[in-house]
Amino acid sequence: MSQCRNCPWRALLLLPLLLLLASAHGQSKKELEKKRDALDKQIRTTTALIEQARKEQRVTQEQLHLLESQIEARSALIRTMDGELRRVDQRIIEDEELIASLRDDLKNLRTDYARMLQFAYRNRSAYDRMSYLFAASSFQQAYKRSRYLNQIAEQRKRQVTLITETQTTIDARIAGLKEQREEKNRLLGQQVNEKRKLDGDRSGQQSALNSLKKEEGRLRETQRKQEKQRKDLEAAIRKAIKDAMGPKPGAAGSKPAKLELSLTPEARELNADFEKNRGKLPWPVEKGVITSRYGKQPHPVLKGITIDNNGIDITTEKNASVRALFRGEVSSVIVLPGAGKAVIISHGAYRTVYSNLREVSVAKGQKVDTKQTLGTVLTGDDGAVAHIEVWKITSEGLVNVDPAGWIFR
Repeated sequence: MSQCRNCPWRALLLLPLLLLLASAHGQSKKELEKKRDALDKQIRTTTALIEQARKEQRVTQEQLHLLESQIEARSALIRTMDGELRRVDQRIIEDEELIASLRDDLKNLRTDYARMLQFAYRNRSAYDRMSYLFAASSFQQAYKRSRYLNQIAEQRKRQVTLITETQTTIDARIAGLKEQREEKNRLLGQQVNEKRKLDGDRSGQQSALNSLKKEEGRLRETQRKQEKQRKDLEAAIRKAIKDAMGPKPGAAGSKPAKLELSLTPEARELNADFEKNRGKLPWPVEKGVITSRYGKQPHPVLKGITIDNNGIDITTEKNASVRALFRGEVSSVIVLPGAGKAVIISHGAYRTVYSNLREVSVAKGQKVDTKQTLGTVLTGDDGAVAHIEVWKITSEGLVNVDPAGWIFR
């Protein structure tokens, strides 16, 4: 009976451990599924925008960007599926090892229980019990023998409970193992399907690239025009912000003093709230895909050409509404000849800029709430593209930052 002296305690410890493992795996699964759902949503949006461009029988630079975004998102989705498959494989291995361990425990528990029954059988009558007690050499030994017999009876009951619970756990794990294998097969099928679609995306990207290369002259002219518009927008933004702040007291020029000193308590609170929400701000459009990121990047078609983007470009649906990233006050509405309109919103020391708008529905000095509509996106040759920038006013001057780090991902 001493062969599996620790088996009952081992089985008792295993049961809560199983619950902890299930909770940890469930959390990991939930995180992966959440990431996969977000990527699925992005891919659906991108696919709809690509189809919209195809229906208009045009191949544009934005369409190429959309295909690049689609490839990036689908590749990320496949990597996420790899993570899910690794999770399922690890869970299967753990469950197989756990089932084997539980079966060993069950075998030992049953062996011990059989020995207990044999002992109980030998002492099945009250006479045998009394004989066993009276055979003791002292009263103390008889007392110990009595306690021992009671403990054996209690242990026998616990052993029955443990055997039942262990068998139930094994049955549940076997059922779970079957579900995990089915989940693995389902994921493998979905991953194969996504890889096939990825090949199609890459083929479409190469086809669009080949078509655009034939229009190098037009693309260079478009690039020069867009570069001028970017510079004009930057100059207009800088001027609008400085004009809105007013000239430095006692100075003839319009260079601002340290803004931190001039912020009202309300503006300071707004500034702090804006910073606290970094990475949580809503998208400026209901549906859209970032097709040009912040900073310097090579032109997708023209060799040797670098694009320096002060913000991000989001391709969206035609006539889409452009919304405020955060509450604040409209500090300026700018009209850019040939490039639509732009709205600048003040958030303390920060300014968010929304340009390439066809129409504007707010006015200077107006208070706006988060996600409030500011206007309608302008649709050009490359489709409907909203341009978003984030600027910060410091003692050193105006600094633009990457808007992608502020919006929710």
